[in-house]
Amino acid sequence: MIDFILSTIENEEQRNELAEFYEKYKKRLYSIALSKIHNEQDAEDAVQEVFSEIANKPEKFFELPPNRRIAYVDVMVRNISMKMFNAKSKEPIEPLTDDFDAETISLDDYLMDKISHDEIMTCVNQLPTMQRSVLIMRCLVGLSIDEVSQKLNITVTAANKHLTIARRTVRKYIDERHS
Repeated sequence: MIDFILSTIENEEQRNELAEFYEKYKKRLYSIALSKIHNEQDAEDAVQEVFSEIANKPEKFFELPPNRRIAYVDVMVRNISMKMFNAKSKEPIEPLTDDFDAETISLDDYLMDKISHDEIMTCVNQLPTMQRSVLIMRCLVGLSIDEVSQKLNITVTAANKHLTIARRTVRKYIDERHS
């Protein structure tokens, strides 16, 4: 697919330079996308989408100094990944007025019912990368803590610690806004 995308660039020098850029940074960009989307195929699609956008308007990319291009593309892949992630979980949740009752409802259910999806994503996006990844994979994607630790290449203990801290931060965020 990348070969097809690159073939749409008329300037051979730019095409070769972008191909080299892709080869050099494709793993980095894929990692960024995967950390946002948590789906391997979607992460690959996000990276392809970035290069498709660059190929559509190559002058924007090539006007940048070479040392600024990776930062520009990092932002592009983050934005596209988040758009893809949000598109798959589009339905906002209406806030509820009921108070949290730990005996009848789980914390995850309470949080999802108490505030809107956009508010949750605002808070989640402010978390440190590892906490955000663990929280999304466990609570939104529904992976087990073992699966999360394997995908992120961390111990189960570390995954649980990141999850606990992330949940505590989200709970504090919600309490401050809805108390």
